[in-house]
Amino acid sequence: MAVALAALEEGVITPDFHVQCNGGKDFYGRYFKCWKKSGHGSVDLRHAIEQSCDVYFYTIADMVKVDKINKWATLLGLGVKSNIDLPNEVTGLVPSTQWKQEKMHEKWYAGETISVGIGQGQVSVTPVSMAVYMATLANGGTRVTPHLFKAVDEGQGWKTVPPPPPQSKVDIDPDKLQAIRDGLWMVVNAAGTGHNAQLKGPDGKPVHDVSGKTGTAQVISNQGKAAAANSGRDLRDNGWFVFFAPRDNPVIAGAVFLEHGVHGSNAALVAHHVLDTYFAKEDGRPLPPKPEFKPNLTP
Repeated sequence: MAVALAALEEGVITPDFHVQCNGGKDFYGRYFKCWKKSGHGSVDLRHAIEQSCDVYFYTIADMVKVDKINKWATLLGLGVKSNIDLPNEVTGLVPSTQWKQEKMHEKWYAGETISVGIGQGQVSVTPVSMAVYMATLANGGTRVTPHLFKAVDEGQGWKTVPPPPPQSKVDIDPDKLQAIRDGLWMVVNAAGTGHNAQLKGPDGKPVHDVSGKTGTAQVISNQGKAAAANSGRDLRDNGWFVFFAPRDNPVIAGAVFLEHGVHGSNAALVAHHVLDTYFAKEDGRPLPPKPEFKPNLTP
């Protein structure tokens, strides 16, 4: 979503910009594969988000360049601390040309941007930064400060601690943001991979219009996995699901990181229970029972 917003806000593409995906594409002398070997065909921005088309995001990342990706990802809450009121928060990374020069004393190569376009390469994130990221997309550009500290008693009774102010506010074109939010809704409610997060009413129809995005993070490279196949270590991929709901007037946003969960769709099962519990309280209905997850943990 950060790459998409960078391309839209910098005027590089419109939501109707199409890319042809045949299962992969050559960039700078290297072939970068899409997860779907047969390809997605011709896709626009909304459907590229819905179907997680790697080739689409390779392409627009190459067009927008790494420094603009860094700019917009940072504004949305990635690669910076959230300043949550807990100790020892670590900082993720969205690379830039300046970062590489200062850190490695090397120039940035255009081919490195391709992997950044799908969150790989030098990109690293934390679960709390992903939650802030989704909240910022949900509320239209305000980077909230997450917090747990509610009250303090210094010997004279409990005193409420007010929520901390937002970190920042960025102006985002609502029409451009809506295109991204359309794609996120389609992930859960159309042909995407987030169906497990969908909430349904007694009539079986979706309620509360959950929007979100699945993701997969390798714990080791493909070559490393092959070399360590008999090590006895759990090398299954990690599963992500980031979300907000309802679609048009969101009141909750978050992130689920499922260690060795293999697929983002499995993380969406966890998010479903979180959202169902939240809205049960809001709707005044009985809380859902503890779920018996039956995830697909086959790599």
